Amino acid sequence: MFRPVWLLVAAVLCLSLEGCSNEVPRTVAAVGRVTVAAPKRAPPVLKATSHQALVQTREQPPFTIFAGGDGLADDRLIADLATALERHRLRLRLERSERPERDLLTLLHNPGIDVALIPTDAIESLPRQVRAGAREHLRYLFRVPGQRLHILARRDITTIHDLNGRKVDIGRPDSGSYLTTHLIFDKLGINAELTSSDQITAFQHLRSNEIQAMVLLASDTSKDLLAFDSDGDFHLLPISFEALASPLEELIIHYAPSQFTGEEYPNLVEPGQQVETIAVTRVLALRNWPEGSAQYERLADLSEAVLAYLFDEVQKPAGNGIDPAEQALGWKRFRPTEVLLARRTQQAEERRAFEEFTGIQGVCPLLDAAARERLFNAFLAWRKTREQDPSSAGSASDRK
Repeated sequence: MFRPVWLLVAAVLCLSLEGCSNEVPRTVAAVGRVTVAAPKRAPPVLKATSHQALVQTREQPPFTIFAGGDGLADDRLIADLATALERHRLRLRLERSERPERDLLTLLHNPGIDVALIPTDAIESLPRQVRAGAREHLRYLFRVPGQRLHILARRDITTIHDLNGRKVDIGRPDSGSYLTTHLIFDKLGINAELTSSDQITAFQHLRSNEIQAMVLLASDTSKDLLAFDSDGDFHLLPISFEALASPLEELIIHYAPSQFTGEEYPNLVEPGQQVETIAVTRVLALRNWPEGSAQYERLADLSEAVLAYLFDEVQKPAGNGIDPAEQALGWKRFRPTEVLLARRTQQAEERRAFEEFTGIQGVCPLLDAAARERLFNAFLAWRKTREQDPSSAGSASDRK
């Protein structure tokens, strides 16, 4: 219920508009004298780019990102990041991933690399003596779409434990599939004969029975798997997240339940059926430089530009489905990103409360957008003064 006294004041403010005109009267103006502090890093006003601005943009060092490439999914993500930075007159430079665990070490020791697109389980592959320091000094901006674990196997292999003693290709040494398979197999005690090759070679070896299964990671539906001629001899191996949770112990925080469908892979999944699997969590990672340092402020600018774009553009239906607020378990978020997300949440709640109240009261239905925004800002200023001085907000019963 909207019992607090500020609701009554808001109604008075709104009803005090003479005939719901578009001018905010003196009553509202007086309330609005207490201004709300502007965000510390308010986005710059975008103007037409001048020749001088273009020259300045070219002179600014670009942000360098490590990314391994995951087909169209990662291409879209990199394009989104580049667009986000361009809107703030910043640039992005792509460097191909060396391998996930090495990318993490580069982030820790090379200030020339700003961010890296990383599977979160990569940190578990670092030497034990390095892992604790990495957890302390690494942060993430936000999660990106995870990669589903595809294990293409012969029909007589029905569980992941059936891979014990079989020949399994797990991808090239610089791939995420190579890293994740080693982590999971070691934890589950699966002693398979592992080979490493590119996908084309792995498909050939699978058909000739030189190997009995192959592993790959992909965010989207794999076009290579769709083109694979199964002849009913192969299928996607089911992997139960719940069954793996206990044996994988702390490693399970890096994975999430997922599935394949018969509509998605009609050549490898029975029609109308679903096959369980797991998805590997991925993040845009960075080093947590000392607060106030040039590198820290630079990455804070990156965080602001990217999040502004994600909230304003990507969250629309045409976006790529990233939820900036989604958390990555086992990782700490970059502090400036955390602050911006909290501010967005607060602003959304303030707007929701104001709109809900004015809707319930049926006040000011004729206000145009500008007048309504002025009223909303006055309402925020009034509420801020009451939060700073609770005794001015009315009686105790009003504040219940």
